[in-house]
Amino acid sequence: MIKKKIGILTYHSGFNYGACLQAYALQTTIKKLGYDNEIINFETKRFVASREMFSRHPTRLKEFIKLFSRLPYWTSLHEREKMFNEYTYNVLNSTKRYLSEQDVIDNIGKYDCIVCGSDQIWNLSQDDAPAANLLFYLNFPKSQRRVSYAASFGKWVKDAPSRETEFIPWLKLFDAISVREKSGVEYLQSKGINCTLTLDPTVLLDKEDYEPICRERLIKDKYILMFGWNTNKDLIEVAKQVSKKMGLPVYNIVPPPRAMFCGIPRKLDVGPCEFLSMIKHAEFVVTNSFHGTAFSTTFERPYVSVVTGKADTRMESLLSQLGLSDHLVTKDNIDIDKMLNTDYTAVREKKGALRKDSFEFLKSALKEL
Repeated sequence: MIKKKIGILTYHSGFNYGACLQAYALQTTIKKLGYDNEIINFETKRFVASREMFSRHPTRLKEFIKLFSRLPYWTSLHEREKMFNEYTYNVLNSTKRYLSEQDVIDNIGKYDCIVCGSDQIWNLSQDDAPAANLLFYLNFPKSQRRVSYAASFGKWVKDAPSRETEFIPWLKLFDAISVREKSGVEYLQSKGINCTLTLDPTVLLDKEDYEPICRERLIKDKYILMFGWNTNKDLIEVAKQVSKKMGLPVYNIVPPPRAMFCGIPRKLDVGPCEFLSMIKHAEFVVTNSFHGTAFSTTFERPYVSVVTGKADTRMESLLSQLGLSDHLVTKDNIDIDKMLNTDYTAVREKKGALRKDSFEFLKSALKEL
């Protein structure tokens, strides 16, 4: 029997922990289901330039600020960049780099199925998504099965109607569609496209599934991890509250100019595999990120997810379904002792039930191969 081969088309190589690790999670899940698969390593020159730790051709004030604020971390940020690139080629099973849409199309025939997902691959806003490209809608003649898993329009879903003549016809050629937000489900169903709500793939794996790529402990002494791309004042204040309560130092793993002058030291030589280690070995995690929340839950660490204004709907929904809503906190409402004594026994059971529909969607979508 010939083993069917699947190509995964997603955001997998941005210097972003969630994007990188969702690709690993989806790849691992599909492999567990018995299918050979590889990441289609599509990266335009514009996208590669957008993720640079040090912009080689800064033109905007924002880029100059970023460049100068990062100079003191020159060595560690170059190491960070190396770690991310090594992850793409040594941890993920990926193709050679394709720099153009035509390169991808010319090599697409070797797959029996293309799976699109799981990130904001359907966000076509050039401002929000430097990798934005109609290729993620598979805008070329159909020659194999087409599936999306937990794809996302992001906030761009409200602007999608202005360009739907460009992508709706391609979505109608998909054999099975799932998205990761209710807003995406509602939009596509309003266009007569059947779709399913599924979990971010990082939630489909257990901590044992991440152990093969998780690095050894990076910091010898006990520490608190602060992680959030939006490193706002509330996140910083909560991290300092936890630090004072526990008598432990805090480390920030997000590069400047975020959280400049906040007084929290940075550890920046941290790639995706090192990120897993930083969470696994933290005494406490303070985050406002969905993936910070998801991985803290997976590794069963004490943590809080800090809310400023309105809570992230994905994070709120996940924690509610796992019985962990008390982990959503504001800077004025934190019970650190309660977080330190979280019992994850019931969480494991609820997670198993929560993942069932997502596994079933993938199994059903791929069984026709």
